[in-house]
Amino acid sequence: MAEDWDFYVAPVDDHLASIFVDLSLVESAPEATRTRLLRVAVPLKAPRDDGLSDDDETDALYEVEDALFASVARGLGARYVGRVTNQGRREFFYYASSAEGLDAALQLVRPRFPAYEFTWQDQDDRDWSLYLDLLYPSDLDLQTIQNRRVVETLAESGDDLTEPRNVDHWAYFPSEHAREQFVSQLDGQGFTVKLSEVEEPDAEFRYGVHLIRRDRVDLDTIDALAIDLYLRASTCGGEYDGWEAPAVASGG
Repeated sequence: MAEDWDFYVAPVDDHLASIFVDLSLVESAPEATRTRLLRVAVPLKAPRDDGLSDDDETDALYEVEDALFASVARGLGARYVGRVTNQGRREFFYYASSAEGLDAALQLVRPRFPAYEFTWQDQDDRDWSLYLDLLYPSDLDLQTIQNRRVVETLAESGDDLTEPRNVDHWAYFPSEHAREQFVSQLDGQGFTVKLSEVEEPDAEFRYGVHLIRRDRVDLDTIDALAIDLYLRASTCGGEYDGWEAPAVASGG
């Protein structure tokens, strides 16, 4: 299975955290042969006021991560699943069959990074609860990740993200009444509304809405709009299914 790494920001223990995670592992978690959670932490040398890492430390932390991957993931056959940065520290998470050899693996890494103090612990986590409950994003965080991915794809094509264009959104609902509730909330907001119905009679969310409106697609604008529609659909018992927009070249 291809890896699918991405990051998002969310509160952890009531403090802002940056979470980097392999999203693809949700399809196979938990792995029966890797029931031991290995946690390796390093304190940041110069954390920001919010407890996250400063840009000046980025390269050094990447080098630490790569060295740990080589020594722990490759050396011990552990599965690297993600990391959390908050409260002035970065913690890396692996699942393995046991913790045997972890201390020796870290002894190979420590001399290369004398400015960092490495600590580790291990625990039983055969259900992969840390991965599923802490690292893996909520549905709302997944939507934010998807918004950013679409915007990045448009930007890479040379798109002028500030140029308004028709943006399509979709949402689906379990009943016509739920769909009507959702649509009524959008009166006066400039959306063209098209209704549809999923052909499969047993589908849980049969009643669709296709919304069209001219908007910018810079990340701040489109993320706020998509999250608003996501929350409105959720309160009506439905599911927001994302958005798409044509690329608009810079200058026209």
